[in-house]
Amino acid sequence: MHDETPLLVVVNDNTAARYLLSRILRSVGWRVEEAETGLDGLRLVHELSPEVVVLDVKLPDLIGYEVCRRIKSDPATAGISVIQTSATFVTSEGKARGLDSGADAYLAQPFESVELVAMVKSLLRLRKSEAAARQRADALGLADRRKDEFLAMLAHELRNPLSAMLIASSLLERGDGPPEELGKLAQTIGRQTRHLARLVDDLLDVARVTRGKIQISRTALDLTRLVETVVAAQRPNFDKLEVGLDIELPTEPIHVDGDATRIEQAVINILTNAAKFSSPGARVEVCLTKSGADEQESTTFRVRDHGIGLSSESLKAVWDLFYQADVSLARPQSGLGIGLTMVKSIVELHGGRVSVASKGPGEGAEFSFELPTVPSPAVEESTRRSDPAGADHLSLLLVDDNVDSCELHALAFRKAGHATTCAHDGLAGISLALEQPFDVAIIDIGLPGVDGYEVARRLRQKLDARCPYMIALTGYGRPEDRDRALDAGFDEHLVKPVDIDRVEKLIRQVGCSIPPPPAPASVH
Repeated sequence: MHDETPLLVVVNDNTAARYLLSRILRSVGWRVEEAETGLDGLRLVHELSPEVVVLDVKLPDLIGYEVCRRIKSDPATAGISVIQTSATFVTSEGKARGLDSGADAYLAQPFESVELVAMVKSLLRLRKSEAAARQRADALGLADRRKDEFLAMLAHELRNPLSAMLIASSLLERGDGPPEELGKLAQTIGRQTRHLARLVDDLLDVARVTRGKIQISRTALDLTRLVETVVAAQRPNFDKLEVGLDIELPTEPIHVDGDATRIEQAVINILTNAAKFSSPGARVEVCLTKSGADEQESTTFRVRDHGIGLSSESLKAVWDLFYQADVSLARPQSGLGIGLTMVKSIVELHGGRVSVASKGPGEGAEFSFELPTVPSPAVEESTRRSDPAGADHLSLLLVDDNVDSCELHALAFRKAGHATTCAHDGLAGISLALEQPFDVAIIDIGLPGVDGYEVARRLRQKLDARCPYMIALTGYGRPEDRDRALDAGFDEHLVKPVDIDRVEKLIRQVGCSIPPPPAPASVH
């Protein structure tokens, strides 16, 4: 076991003086080693790496100034503090020469024991502060390197889908291909757009989670069923990579108190990680086990792969934000190094813990998380109703200063049969809404002149009950952004890029809630 008590070396050829100095220092509780000559002192310094050397100037072989110079000029010992003492070289010139040789302090004999002890304590405090500063500098340097690696990977991850989208859109603009080819190009754009959206969502999520600003909506959750559902949904991805997937789950439900969406995210991230680093033909084993008893009962979700494995260094850093074991251009799989950080944060927010094990590179790895279980809830009869039937075609108002985005949304809604009108700034949107009635208003937040919040406030104030159902469609997706939108008068808050089918479904639900126009009065 490493002794953290400070170690000092006293170098003095005078036996009585050496004994007295050592006794004073040991009385404080410090460990002390002694040397009679300069060369013996240098040997002890290199062998023991003491915190402080109390070095007499006048020695039989090497003068203390030279001993100090050698200590300070060697990178392996330069950080050791040196106090030079002397009963001979007591002039200002002697002290200056000692300090010029690299000494941290100089004591002219005779001196009081309290003076020596106070000086050693001061140097020990200074060393401790310097060590902490070096650790902070090392941590900042590592964080800076991780940031640079992350930005490089982010640029790579963004450019890949953007490149595919640019090529596909260029080919679509020509419009000279067969319908099947044009359809594939459109699917490519849609697929890559969804990939970019997931990328942005992941970045926002990890920022919220690591800062503790994520909202957890807890309920008694059947973890057995959740894992079974997620594994079934992820199996096609494993099949595409030619990686086998074996699953072993308990037959009975296991309940935890948690947020279904977030725990599902943690399960997906661990499964995705195992798939990414497994070679074709390999297998990944998934299991869910229960341990403990009564109030100490817990459940462990475990994923074992037989992929590239982890070094001891990677095992320590694998949960860190932006960490990636392989940052070379030839790395087999893409990613930003945030998935496992998300897992750790989510699990710890639920009172659980994560773990990882690997025998080394090429030996695969096992990732797991453990959550406390809760008693199974009483079974309640479902009161969920089926989705409402289709609604009549509605009148929509789109307010967005991005003309391309606005026109494309309008085209999609018109194809669905809705009468759609566009405005490209807040005041124009307000004017149109006051001139004619609309069933639904979809409003961007970042508008020139008058922002979306103000548009919603004015329409709610002026139209009251005649106000259309207002949807904020925006790139601002934090919980506080949603709250601000609802406070301003919006009925719903959706984050770009949004699935057009989701918006259409919401519009249909709004249409079902709008009462039909009154029947015309009969004429007698």
